[in-house]
Amino acid sequence: MRGEVWTLQDKAYASKARPVVIIQAELEHSFDSVVICLFTSYESNHISTRVKIEPSVTNGLNKISFVMTEKLVTVDKKLLGEKIGNLTTQQMIEISRQLAKILEIKKEYL
Repeated sequence: MRGEVWTLQDKAYASKARPVVIIQAELEHSFDSVVICLFTSYESNHISTRVKIEPSVTNGLNKISFVMTEKLVTVDKKLLGEKIGNLTTQQMIEISRQLAKILEIKKEYL
């Protein structure tokens, strides 16, 4: 579901499982793939497209992380490892704002 934080098991992205957030809407469950954004722990306050996420019991992260909205990826659902948490509604709103900037989605297009 949108806003869930999972681990990604794909060796193409990292040598170990890394957290990702699902950004795909729950319009269709029959898809074999899911759209995600990757997290990084690299200090990214200076990168405007990244959304800072503080670790919490709810999101399952163990250190300050940044959602890389410029790293929009579609992966096979089989590559998702385990669900570790959920982001808040406010965090998902900020992620959506950054995605709209990156994809140049304007209100008049909706």
